[in-house]
Amino acid sequence: MEIANGIKMLEIPMKLLGRERDIYPTLIWNDNNVILVDAGIPDSLPKIKKAMGKAGVPFKRLNTIIITHQDIDHVGGIRSILNELPQVKIFAHGADKPYIEGEKRWIRLNTNFMNRINNLPEEEKNKVLNLFENSNVQINSTLTDGEELECCGGIMVIHTPGHTPGHICLYHKQSKTLIVGDAMNVIDGQLTGPNKDSTNDKDAQMAYESLKKFEDYDIKNLITYHGGLFNDKPNQKIKELL
Repeated sequence: MEIANGIKMLEIPMKLLGRERDIYPTLIWNDNNVILVDAGIPDSLPKIKKAMGKAGVPFKRLNTIIITHQDIDHVGGIRSILNELPQVKIFAHGADKPYIEGEKRWIRLNTNFMNRINNLPEEEKNKVLNLFENSNVQINSTLTDGEELECCGGIMVIHTPGHTPGHICLYHKQSKTLIVGDAMNVIDGQLTGPNKDSTNDKDAQMAYESLKKFEDYDIKNLITYHGGLFNDKPNQKIKELL
């Protein structure tokens, strides 16, 4: 779905943990840069290529991937992309960098998320664990809270810890679009807060407190990774959630 000139929400089917659902990476581009925000899992690559083609942006022009956070459905597809486009640069927040690079164990493997993995059939469980084991990538540049990427109409970095230590959201200034990763969700057409099931109470509370940072932005469009677009007075809805 085209949000505005130079920014498109991609709709990518994904099957993980025995569930089939769509995810919504975001593509941002201009004449000099093509940025993909989050990259799905390894088998997302042909679907991302197809979606980019429909947007009129050749896959070979991709030069940057920004990771909102370390979860496997956001990072798992990067290696497949780098196999074809090794020149692509990977950006993420410094607090999630050691997990993404493999210096630390993926945070989800140390939480109640493991219960969902252990309850899978053995073959499916092994596939998911292998995905974690083979998804580490090197980060080329770390992003910081309040940093502005001066390309594609301006992209502000907003550090929103809670869901993971280095979770970030991105505000595309030109289109007034907030890309929230897993900081928020859309369920049955309604904007909701962070998913509490994958974090402990302390981190869930931190994730909600991070939403206060959005009050500083004039938001016309809000893109969630799970649920897609919400554009019915996002600022007002965020205030209600807080």
